[in-house]
Amino acid sequence: MRTLKNLKTPPSLKEMAFQSIKSAILSQKLLPGNTYNEQVLAKELGISKTPVREALLDLSHKGFVTFIQRKGVQINVLARKDIKDLYEVRRALETAAIGIVMQRLTDEDLQRIEVIYEKGNEAIQTNDLSGYMRSDREFHISLVNLTENRYMIAAIENIRDLLDWMGLKALSRADLLKIQQEHNRIIVGLRERNIDGAEQSVEDHIQLTMQKVLELL
Repeated sequence: MRTLKNLKTPPSLKEMAFQSIKSAILSQKLLPGNTYNEQVLAKELGISKTPVREALLDLSHKGFVTFIQRKGVQINVLARKDIKDLYEVRRALETAAIGIVMQRLTDEDLQRIEVIYEKGNEAIQTNDLSGYMRSDREFHISLVNLTENRYMIAAIENIRDLLDWMGLKALSRADLLKIQQEHNRIIVGLRERNIDGAEQSVEDHIQLTMQKVLELL
């Protein structure tokens, strides 16, 4: 009989650097359009340059930064077309996910989605915008996770990284209340096994968020 639990593999320096730099970008500590030196970033993180460069390469592949020869890395600025294109892909993925999920949705799945929905209510009540963005992301990604399609899941997670970056700056408390109403409509559609209603609610929600982000630009 086993007496010890498996130990989780600790994150690598590259993974920790990736999360730290991405968090700084999302929180606007590293500003869009500005260029940063890799050596300086490594010094601030207290690690060597190699894992920092590897992390920046991953961030480059995900659309957050661009390498500038002999200068460092520049934090990208998303243009209107970039945002529209990202939301177009998000809308296609999430509406497709609803159709897949509806075929296999269990009462337990729905209960987990409702728990996440309540987290959003709590964040609104405390005026916690960052907390709401986390619950909104969890709400939508949890739905996509139910498809069990790893390619769809990976695609939506990457898109959400970029869109949350903009959404955090664009949404007000009034917007969150509206979004939360749309989340409730999605849940009602799922509970009633109403594919058309749930898909339409997802589309309305994504359209509203896109409009708010574009207004910021």
